[in-house]
Amino acid sequence: MRGLIVVASLLAGALPAAPVHARVGYGIPPDNPFVNTPGARGEVYVYGLRNPWRWSFDARTGAMIIADVGGNRREEITFLRSGAISGANLGWNCFEGTFVQRGCRPPNYFPPSHQFRSSRDVVIGGYVVHDPALPSFSGRYLYGRYRSGVYALDATASGRAVNTHAHVEDLTSFGLDGAGHLHATSYDGAVYRFAERDGALVLTRIGEFARPVSVVAPPGDPDRLFIVEKRGRVELLAGGRVTDFLDISGRVRDRGYEEGLLAFALAPDYSSSGRVFAYYTNNAGNLQLDEYRRDPGSPNRIDASSRTPVLTIPHGRSDSHQGGQLLFGPDGYLYLSTGDGDVEGDPDGDAQSLGSLLGKILRLDVGVAASHPLDTTPPALRTHARSRQRVLRLRGAVTYVRCTESCSVFAVGRLRIARRRYRTRRASTLAGPGRPVRLKVLLTRGARRALEHSGRRRSRASMRLKLRAHDASGNRSAPVALSVLIKN
Repeated sequence: MRGLIVVASLLAGALPAAPVHARVGYGIPPDNPFVNTPGARGEVYVYGLRNPWRWSFDARTGAMIIADVGGNRREEITFLRSGAISGANLGWNCFEGTFVQRGCRPPNYFPPSHQFRSSRDVVIGGYVVHDPALPSFSGRYLYGRYRSGVYALDATASGRAVNTHAHVEDLTSFGLDGAGHLHATSYDGAVYRFAERDGALVLTRIGEFARPVSVVAPPGDPDRLFIVEKRGRVELLAGGRVTDFLDISGRVRDRGYEEGLLAFALAPDYSSSGRVFAYYTNNAGNLQLDEYRRDPGSPNRIDASSRTPVLTIPHGRSDSHQGGQLLFGPDGYLYLSTGDGDVEGDPDGDAQSLGSLLGKILRLDVGVAASHPLDTTPPALRTHARSRQRVLRLRGAVTYVRCTESCSVFAVGRLRIARRRYRTRRASTLAGPGRPVRLKVLLTRGARRALEHSGRRRSRASMRLKLRAHDASGNRSAPVALSVLIKN
């Protein structure tokens, strides 16, 4: 992804722009915003984009959060609530961030919710966290900067950006597995899974690959993870073993830093249909979207000969600004982002033109039969704890928890000694519908000293615990309160 940064070298050998056309292998949803607009392409859903390399949906609210790579002035992130996505205009090339690029006024313009000066540190769009392993970051938007690591904003991608100090060298993408756990990829080859320790992000390296640019997983499947490699291959990581899942490297042009296999998506009904979609730079330098199907003789491999071309977008002006994200929305439609195709500031105005498929997010109907609604059902939390415990010896209070589904459980407590109260440390664990999981809420050093002193004076002491659970979609359980009497 250094090509998102290195611009001047991409100007050499630029070709004249070609007209945009499509080989139709899809339908246009009838409620797309420009279906009945004369001269407009019906596929267009969001426009006015420069190079939307990575963006996402909030799994809980359906909001779209788009990171658009800037030039020399602004990197920007735009939050669009679910009811405002259709027809939204993000302003390029009238604006770069809030910097006035040209003297034009884009209709239905949505300014960025967050921006920062580029400083050759391009934005990598992330996700609103609903990861059971990251309770301290639940509901916050994590995004990346290519050179300087992972940052946090609030759920609307606004507020003060906080450096999490979780550094990924040459960060290229974020992705989720089937259980909603957050991962990141590095251009240098590493794939990481995020975890949390004492309220801080922790990165665990889970494998080394050839220039990975994305991770995806079958919906609801926590045991298999697909690693998308820029060279045109998709690897399957399951049970600690890596196997080939799809190889289309012969069709993929992988020059520089922005060409290659850009994105990969599994249909929401993948378990039954075996359908996957690949978005890449083809050998002619154009943007290509294809459909493939699972090999009937192997459930863990895609048949490369099953290729069905879906959409071709000529992209001959340069080998940069390809866009790159491919996601199924909560409505079952396929969303694809394209760049403006030009490093010179989009002189042809493709991003603002409704007659062009460049500089857009497209919404396509690829025949997924059923809609996949948002999960809005909260988990139910069950707890059990002894009413009297030797808290000082244990250095905290112990409870046992389980949920009606995979969830994260977090707990806080207060130690009460006579009329004084002391806070405990925050505690969290992962739980599910099986055997109860042990969770200990630890005392702080000050609370432990106070409890030691109270024991000598035989003061009555107790702890009150408050627990709550989050599932992978961010739904919260009802809070549970427990009281524990402290034994000497």
